[in-house]
Amino acid sequence: MGTHLALHKQQEGLTPQQIRQLRLSLGWTQARVALVIGVHRLTVSRWECGRQRPSYSLALRLELFARSGAEQKPPPALAPTATPTPMPSRELSALRREVRARLEGRQVVASISGGKDSAAMSLYLHELGIDHQRVFMDTGWESPLTYEYLRGELPKIIGPITWIRGERQMEDLIRHKGLFPGRRVRYCTQELKVLPMIRYLKSLIDTGQELINAVGIRAAESSARSQLSEWEWQDGFDCEVWRPLLRWTEQDVIDIHRRHSLKPNPLYLLGAARVGCWPCIYARKSEIRLIAETDPERIVRLRVLETEVGVAARKRAERDGRELTNAPAWFQNPVSRPGPDGKRDGSCWPIEQVVAWSRTAFRGPTQDKDEFLLSSQMDGCMRWGLCDVGTGAEVGDAAEAQPASRRLSSSGL
Repeated sequence: MGTHLALHKQQEGLTPQQIRQLRLSLGWTQARVALVIGVHRLTVSRWECGRQRPSYSLALRLELFARSGAEQKPPPALAPTATPTPMPSRELSALRREVRARLEGRQVVASISGGKDSAAMSLYLHELGIDHQRVFMDTGWESPLTYEYLRGELPKIIGPITWIRGERQMEDLIRHKGLFPGRRVRYCTQELKVLPMIRYLKSLIDTGQELINAVGIRAAESSARSQLSEWEWQDGFDCEVWRPLLRWTEQDVIDIHRRHSLKPNPLYLLGAARVGCWPCIYARKSEIRLIAETDPERIVRLRVLETEVGVAARKRAERDGRELTNAPAWFQNPVSRPGPDGKRDGSCWPIEQVVAWSRTAFRGPTQDKDEFLLSSQMDGCMRWGLCDVGTGAEVGDAAEAQPASRRLSSSGL
């Protein structure tokens, strides 16, 4: 509470010059500030021209992001091909020898998503001294902030990233199929990620290269992932898959970002728990609201898609001589429960109804837009140690030894 009051007093006299300086300290455009804060770009322009003043909560959010930019010290300038320096550690040297023995000279292709885990994986491979290609599978449906991160901040630290994509991207694929991906027919992952990666790996294998596909999956993320092994042969990819972060904790991931002065994807500082499709069909309630409040254009795109797919569905129903009782939509009914057969009723909610539901209270009083965004962003900054800096390690501090969660099990080698 004291921090809030101090920041409040600090922001009461925020001048247009200070607002502009806050933005420039982050290296952001007015459009990016507008997207993150949840206002129109012209509003940011009016703030900087002195024609309008931000509210207390908006000014506080600006301050939070400025603090995140200032407290994560920028790394030294690197040449495009430069890589982070591996940690000088006996334990790391032993790990390096063990992993290289397992790799047996095979080339590592690392799947990069723009999220924290895949970035941490690439940093870890650098620390192990393992050369690797970095590949991003572009669905055409990521957040604009993720695309900006993948083109800017991330490759500066981990190295160049190859972008690959399917024959169609998300919106075009949905229009082509005339239906949305769902729990029973989740074609999006297969056609937008798996098949493009299979084709890319095959193109390398056909040149005589022996490959390993490294993926940044952690067991702590879900019960299903906790059952996975660190090394596994994948027939579809025609190569072995390696999950080097399988036993890592989220704190391990944050620590390696700090060690290499890599700022996280801005979505995490907005309060997002994960990075990927914007939104995913499995998006959480808070994630849906975050999109609605910070990127209303994405809601419009969903509304247009639902209209177009609905027209296609009605035509199919008329052709088949049946009545369309459930109009297709991006999200299925989020409050439906499984029936006696264990299956949900499959009903869908239009995007406006889903957004309205995302703004309802789960427990306690409903937060208005400003309260919600401020709370989410405080959570994001706290998680990455950017607000309560007095309790965490200084940015850039390097541990002398790897934590136990980073040790590769001998059974996996």
